[in-house]
Amino acid sequence: MLPEIAHLHNANLLQIQKIYVLAINHTEEKMKDIQRRLDELGLPYPVSFEVLEGHNGYTDPLPEGAAVYEDWPIEGTTNTFWKYPVNPGEIGCTLSHINAWKRVVEDGVNRALILEEDFYGIKPLRDLKSPPSDINWDFMYLGRYAFEDATDVEINDQWLYPGFSYNMQAYMLTQEGAQKLVDHHLERNIFINDEFINATFTTHRRPDIEAMYPNKNITAISVKEDWIGQTSNEETTLVSKHGYEGKSNNMNNTKLRIQDDSDWEAWKQRYITPVMLQKDFELMTEDIGPNIAEFPLFTQEFCTELIELAETKGEWTVGRHEFYPTNDMLMEDLGMKEIYTRVIREFVAPLATWYFTLEGQGWDTVEDETFIIRYRPDRQGQLSVHHDYSSYTIGVKLNDEFEGGGTFFPKYQVNAMPKRNGNAFLHPGMITHRHGGRPVYSGTRYINVSFIRNTHILK
Repeated sequence: MLPEIAHLHNANLLQIQKIYVLAINHTEEKMKDIQRRLDELGLPYPVSFEVLEGHNGYTDPLPEGAAVYEDWPIEGTTNTFWKYPVNPGEIGCTLSHINAWKRVVEDGVNRALILEEDFYGIKPLRDLKSPPSDINWDFMYLGRYAFEDATDVEINDQWLYPGFSYNMQAYMLTQEGAQKLVDHHLERNIFINDEFINATFTTHRRPDIEAMYPNKNITAISVKEDWIGQTSNEETTLVSKHGYEGKSNNMNNTKLRIQDDSDWEAWKQRYITPVMLQKDFELMTEDIGPNIAEFPLFTQEFCTELIELAETKGEWTVGRHEFYPTNDMLMEDLGMKEIYTRVIREFVAPLATWYFTLEGQGWDTVEDETFIIRYRPDRQGQLSVHHDYSSYTIGVKLNDEFEGGGTFFPKYQVNAMPKRNGNAFLHPGMITHRHGGRPVYSGTRYINVSFIRNTHILK
């Protein structure tokens, strides 16, 4: 039972009763950062908050009774956001929001503010007046991505009825609105929550989604200008990801945590395994085949964040390699090139020099071509046997949510499949170790591959 709060009767305020923050990987540092940013929202009164454990679509199984909308991809569409199946990050995000709606109902909260974990305050909420009292709203955007052709309808100088919009980093729900969303049972046919919300209050751009939600039972309103932003959104990313031309009132180029190596020691403590930090190579390296070794390199946190970075901010290529193209993207396109090269030179190169007993110049200043590969049955499930253009190569396992797969060396009858996410396998490149990607039968396999070259020998 929530306490009666006197300020909730002030008609000039938003009357937020409780705040829910959606987050995964609840580290102490993250909790302190969330508290700091909540303080910076500029609320005129104290509000209780709770951090809800989000659903990690890359590692968490679907809840019982949940299913993904299989007909989401549209063949031949010019909208890149509609071309491919709903990805794990989108599944996790949608389920996290559904869980928040259910909690609003269960907790009996009359007006809840729901925030995604990368929110930040733009203007103090104490200066935002509540919408007119004669509007019985269910859902309220406090920040959004508004498309150029969105049919917004003005209410007053601060508020409007929104047309088609994206982004749910900050929104409010009434108790009745939360119940309406729960009653739609989105978890039974999961697709992107941004698209779903629009289907509940305006005509959807896709006929199939419009047919699924003909009843527009949500009254949605929005601020005219964003009061709460999202650090991970950039205009170019949104346009390429969603395939729409549009505008956002506030875009921010802040680096994500995995991209920020300004404190290198802190970055290593978060993303490099403790045993690799000690560089006890003999203890941690395991032979899995002739001159093929497995060793722990990255933490699970690194794997999760790199996949999320690629799926939300990257652009997958299909023909970058001339002879054996993969569905991949380069580290430089993710703002990770310098960081990854630093990891290779500090940790991988010394291990490879020890393991292969390498001699001569250039092994401590190797260069790398590093890229994340995505294998899935409907896109590219396998890769033919080939040699790498490298002195040696490492591959890093990033996830478990797939069947099949592995890097197969036919000469040695070895299928390299590291035991844990973040483990790497190491093998020679140019001559002796032909290999290929075995078929993935279901799910999506992510692997980070580095062609590492001693430029004194191989340009």
